[in-house]
Amino acid sequence: MFDQASILLLASGLSSRFGVEDKLMADLNGRPVLSYPARVLGSEPGVRRFAVVGACQEARKALLEAHGFRVVTNPVPEKGQGRSLAIGMEHIRDTTSSDKVLILLGDMPFVTDALVTCLAATLARDASAVMSEANGVLSPPAMFRRSAFDRLASLEGDRGARSVFDQLPEARVVATDAGMLTDIDDRNDLERAEERMHG
Repeated sequence: MFDQASILLLASGLSSRFGVEDKLMADLNGRPVLSYPARVLGSEPGVRRFAVVGACQEARKALLEAHGFRVVTNPVPEKGQGRSLAIGMEHIRDTTSSDKVLILLGDMPFVTDALVTCLAATLARDASAVMSEANGVLSPPAMFRRSAFDRLASLEGDRGARSVFDQLPEARVVATDAGMLTDIDDRNDLERAEERMHG
């Protein structure tokens, strides 16, 4: 299911709601937050791994490279997630022959291999794109076929993958538990994530 697939992990956000500390490098159960999504599909050696980080985010870059990612620099992280996604997708489109991409966010520590495998299986059943859904809300992780790469590479501002997903025929959703799609924006989120990990 992951033959000719690339992962794109978006990790160039400015952590503005987290305070002075870098939220993606904050400790969550003994590991940086970013290390959790970085390990998704770690047992799939054939998958190409790409990540987008900001120009001065050296700790993020080092962690991702240690997990086998090729890091692409976003010189304008302040311009929003859409621009970060576009930078990564342009690189994947122009440097690989990948026919599908899995989009992950660096602040979502509970995404599992089982969920992304379900996304891939759904995409394989003639879907053009697949997004995760919990309680009626769509979010990454998401998968898109190469036919959508140009649209993803043209995004700007805060327009993310959802804006492309909504335009595609045969787009599908995979329902999952809302906790799996938890993202960490502030310290309260981090505390709740720690509680979740400890049951």
